[in-house]
Amino acid sequence: MKTIAVIAAAAALAAAPAVAQQAPHQGHANMQHGQMAKRDYMMAMQDMQQKMMSAEDADPDRAFALKMIQHHQGAIAMAQVLQKHGDDAELKQMAQKSADMQRKEIAELQAWLDGHGGRTPKR
Repeated sequence: MKTIAVIAAAAALAAAPAVAQQAPHQGHANMQHGQMAKRDYMMAMQDMQQKMMSAEDADPDRAFALKMIQHHQGAIAMAQVLQKHGDDAELKQMAQKSADMQRKEIAELQAWLDGHGGRTPKR
């Protein structure tokens, strides 16, 4: 009985490095994937914020339209991050629907700007 316990303990010790090597790599891959998504979301949001802040116009109505276009483009970029990194098919479908709606609203805002002095900000 004592011999079996010693053999089992030795086998467990021998297997430990292989198990230890597998777990961190798998966890590391998941963490790395999550970190890439986090980085891409952060970049999309920072880009949106910078572009919204830069979309200035002397007219508050035009400023709203210009800023909202940037806001909607940021939402599209975030949906694209989910399409790239996400796993849930239902959520990816919702993200696609959201991006499609954002594109429609961008077109409406651009059409409004075209009828109210053009798309170029007037400072």
